[in-house]
Amino acid sequence: MAKVLEIYKIFEKHFGEEEAKILTEAVEELIKENTTEVKNKAKEELKEELATKQDLEMLEYRLRAEIEQVRGELKSEIEQVRGELKAEIQKVKNDLLKWLIVLFIGQATFIVGLVFTLIKALKG
Repeated sequence: MAKVLEIYKIFEKHFGEEEAKILTEAVEELIKENTTEVKNKAKEELKEELATKQDLEMLEYRLRAEIEQVRGELKSEIEQVRGELKAEIQKVKNDLLKWLIVLFIGQATFIVGLVFTLIKALKG
């Protein structure tokens, strides 16, 4: 406000009291208009720069959709790995069973051979 008073005094000195008052009011009005215009421009620029609630909601929707997609992909991959693991476990079981049968037959043959050897040894 002090600057406006200084402007008024300068105008009063050069133009007189009534003209100084009119010119000072005109300057004040111009300052107000410019201030309002600058504020409005700043608001518009900020609106363009800042995210709106709608922007955030759209981003949240996209993120949720992406999360669901990744979740589906992970479930699919987990099921695939489970299937492969089950197949591998079954293969190992089958291999163990084969070896157990081979060992059982080998032991049974050994025992039968041992029994025959003992019988021969006892008879003779």
